[in-house]
Amino acid sequence: MRHHLPGVGRNFQDHTAFNCVWQHRVPLPPRNSMSESTAYWTMSDSDTPDVFICQAEVPIGTDETIARFGLPPSGWTMFAGISRPKSRGRVRLTGPSPGDPIQVDANTFGDPEDFKTAIACVELCREIANSAPLRPFVSREVMPGNLKGRELEDFVRAAATSYWHQSGTARMGRDADCVVDGSLRVYGIENLRVADASIMPRITTGNTMAPSVIIGERAAEMLIADRANMTT
Repeated sequence: MRHHLPGVGRNFQDHTAFNCVWQHRVPLPPRNSMSESTAYWTMSDSDTPDVFICQAEVPIGTDETIARFGLPPSGWTMFAGISRPKSRGRVRLTGPSPGDPIQVDANTFGDPEDFKTAIACVELCREIANSAPLRPFVSREVMPGNLKGRELEDFVRAAATSYWHQSGTARMGRDADCVVDGSLRVYGIENLRVADASIMPRITTGNTMAPSVIIGERAAEMLIADRANMTT
């Protein structure tokens, strides 16, 4: 069965992330989940956080930032993300076969406000990690350092990566661009539901795992209820 749903693949959202790295004063092995501390921060008049930061116990970078700054043999990372991105991207099929690759246009800084938030986010990471209470754990700042203006902007673009929270491409709602209804049923297709982060109209301000689990649990409840109705 085929049905034209123009909203499929649209409304792509993700938490764009940035890695800011410091070298340990005394090498420490990673423990537990390698990220035991998280901060949420509001930098506007919003009642929800603008950014969130996970302190990772290992040094992390993108190919571009590693090529420029390198990574220390032992260090830690302020892994920060934009909580409420305004940019919207799109996912497209490149062919009819299930093996054909997916084309993802993340449109990461499509909205200039996201780029401003990204710069403020990196500056916040530096302010926290270079503060007096954390100096005993730092021998040097690896990246980005005290960059300003164009150099800082270049770093933000080179450091931008995914927080692996892709969502929104099968949006729930009632307008013409929506893909599923309030029961997770795909419009125009019988017996088909979507139950993952793609149904979110707007990405959550934090990690998407727990919300995705809840979406899955609600889908299971709906399927069980539908089955019970069919047998009574």
